Amino acid sequence: MEVNQAYNRELKESLVNAAIGVLMQNNLMTQEDLKGLSVSLGYLFTTEENQVEGLFQICVSGKNHYFAAQKGKLMMVNINEEMYQQTITYMEGYHPCLKSKELPETKLQKKRREKNNKIVSKKKISTADMLMTRWDDERITLRDKEAICKRAIACFFVIQIACDIGKNNYEEGLNYFKPMIEKFGVMDQLNSKEKRIIDGSYSMQDAIDMDWAYEAFWSLCWCLGLVKDISDASKVCDCQKAIFLIQSCESVQDLVKRSKLRSKEDILDMLDLYYRYNWAINDAKVNAKASIGNLDPSIVIERRRGLEWVVTEEEDWYDMTFPA
Repeated sequence: MEVNQAYNRELKESLVNAAIGVLMQNNLMTQEDLKGLSVSLGYLFTTEENQVEGLFQICVSGKNHYFAAQKGKLMMVNINEEMYQQTITYMEGYHPCLKSKELPETKLQKKRREKNNKIVSKKKISTADMLMTRWDDERITLRDKEAICKRAIACFFVIQIACDIGKNNYEEGLNYFKPMIEKFGVMDQLNSKEKRIIDGSYSMQDAIDMDWAYEAFWSLCWCLGLVKDISDASKVCDCQKAIFLIQSCESVQDLVKRSKLRSKEDILDMLDLYYRYNWAINDAKVNAKASIGNLDPSIVIERRRGLEWVVTEEEDWYDMTFPA
């Protein structure tokens, strides 16, 4: 029998990743475009022969690209928005399975979805009531507290160097903060952009990205119980407090002792909230009626970056993608 796969996260992500590969291969997008990428699913189901059928849209820099999965094969299709919507309407009428809206979620996932949808609606941010949470508590393992502390410290010191780049004081910042990275023993914790800042091979975009990494750092501090709340994604973090949190420590273990890692449930609740913020931002790119309230898109992406890193095994958080 046909099965609606609209909520099959793994299948959707595999199709989107394949489509991104096609776009890059045809020079229709770059690695940098991944930041502003938005995806809209038209429909997705498996046939009685277990073959994938689907239609979805990827928006890159304001331009829509359409992809269809037919008989298990993915292809780029030359249609416009009107044809896209007409096809969806036709398929929903022709395939009864597409009318099935039952979510394959646990009770905890349902509770999380409903709770965060209320928060998002209260903030006058567009939401999809049936947007299922992406994380199953039983399948998630948090990084340990020391690993999060090391990531936070490494990130913090490189941010300071990046800020000095913006002030044309790179050498001065490097000479001061690189020894601090060595003192705390976190040189081996640096990710790709941070390494480029340190070795001088950075681009100005790297410096800008590292400046915004303050927000990813802030979400790590929240996970460590050092920050009370990060649910307001309309205002940048308290940089003075961020500086105090690290500069008042003498070592990684000092920060570990001061921290109290939040529960898995609390962290996944916050991550799901930022997932919904991210969804609204992407929806607004293709839907003129959508609202993002007072959200700052850069804050949303960077805080989600930190939260995602805590619950995944990816070492370099700049290698992560954020489907929403």
